[in-house]
Amino acid sequence: MITRNQIIHYTSDELIRVSIALTTGIVEKARQRHNLSPVASAALGRTMTGAALLAGDYKNHEGVSLKVAGDGLLGAVHADCFDTNKLRGYVDNPQVDLPLKVNGKLDVAAGVGQHGQLTVTRFTPEKTTYTSQADLVSGEIAEDIAYYLFTSEQVPSTISLGVLVSQDYTIAAAGGFLVQALPGAKDEDLARVEANITQVGALTTYLQDHPNGEGLIDIILSGMHFKELYRQNLYWRCTCSRQRFENALLSLRQEDKEALLKDPQVEMTCQYCGAKYVLSHDELAALYEAAAQRHKQN
Repeated sequence: MITRNQIIHYTSDELIRVSIALTTGIVEKARQRHNLSPVASAALGRTMTGAALLAGDYKNHEGVSLKVAGDGLLGAVHADCFDTNKLRGYVDNPQVDLPLKVNGKLDVAAGVGQHGQLTVTRFTPEKTTYTSQADLVSGEIAEDIAYYLFTSEQVPSTISLGVLVSQDYTIAAAGGFLVQALPGAKDEDLARVEANITQVGALTTYLQDHPNGEGLIDIILSGMHFKELYRQNLYWRCTCSRQRFENALLSLRQEDKEALLKDPQVEMTCQYCGAKYVLSHDELAALYEAAAQRHKQN
């Protein structure tokens, strides 16, 4: 069965909004790009999926950045979702390996740490940015995002995120869902949804059996009238480019430029996607010379 990386949005007559993100292929791409350990794959996969859900929640916003900075060995976990459907991310310490929990699950909370902050930055089409923070409550990421939404944005939410890593370290399943009450939603309807969610069981098990999320919304909104609003494919993308690399080199102080010209080449690696950009000594010298000529003309 062909699986898709996508996000699907629904709303019910009972004023409940649900978004479901399927991210197995994107998390596998991140694992390959960054050579992630299993616990790092789980942490980054959850964070990227969470970013997709938050960006999709704000249809008029261009993007969301999440930074989960705890006191665990993984360091900070970074994820961006821009244009509402393009994802990228990285982990400060991607090769950290930790013992499994007693139930055999990956110990994401230990890798992230339970003390620290979740930082959320929202980018609007007008290029305005809004940044807010909330303390970590568990290091499990889904609970931390739910706490952030409640305390910082005053939106009661239920969010579930999961990443299943195979024995060969590849990603067997990844995804998540976000349930939020719209103004006017009744407490009894919210309680019904909470009860429905318990019927899903372990999310990664469900997604492994239903790679495209088949039937998931029918369980979450069982007994309610709902409709699909829209869906989007999700993509692994980065905003880095050779042009940005060159612009960064042009912004250096003169003494730093002169130091770089003593090397046979200069290389920069994008933290988010692992792409490498290399300029030879002659190319760098030509770049600086062209910039100097433009400066003289102006």
